[in-house]
Amino acid sequence: MHPNSMLTRSSSDIWHKEKDDSEIFIERNGLRFQYVLDYLRDGEVFLPISECKEAVLAELEYYNIDYKEECIHSSQGQAAGGALQIIQNTIHKWRCADLAADCIEAAWDDSKWRGDKKYLSLKPHRFKEIYNMKEKDVKRLVNEYLLSLGVMITSMEFDIVNEKCRLTLQLLH
Repeated sequence: MHPNSMLTRSSSDIWHKEKDDSEIFIERNGLRFQYVLDYLRDGEVFLPISECKEAVLAELEYYNIDYKEECIHSSQGQAAGGALQIIQNTIHKWRCADLAADCIEAAWDDSKWRGDKKYLSLKPHRFKEIYNMKEKDVKRLVNEYLLSLGVMITSMEFDIVNEKCRLTLQLLH
């Protein structure tokens, strides 16, 4: 299947006739060799997140194995993207928690409630990340914190130009 590979040549009779000893020593990463074997057996390989695709390609080249790069599947980029998304989502949740805290602080700084509603205009100082989120998502996340306090946001509007957030809080009965 791979007649020109170093492994095929090193196991041939011609190799052993040219060399005086029958032992073959290959000074390479033994752990990475499993992926070389997988490729030789199956014609493709699925790498774990911990394995670098370029390193496996270098191994295949070292062994002079003809390979198709599209048959070497790596989840590293996908995992990195997934990890980045998790970090970004966590930051959004923290910023929404901060916004909820600012809402509560501003709502009780003065007692100008109109019935069970309070209209606030905040200039959030750490919330540039949430300006890029959909308002309904911000409202949902902030309300996760506020509902336990008997308050919820009923309307929200971002004024990105002036870096303000206008919202209406409602007391729950």
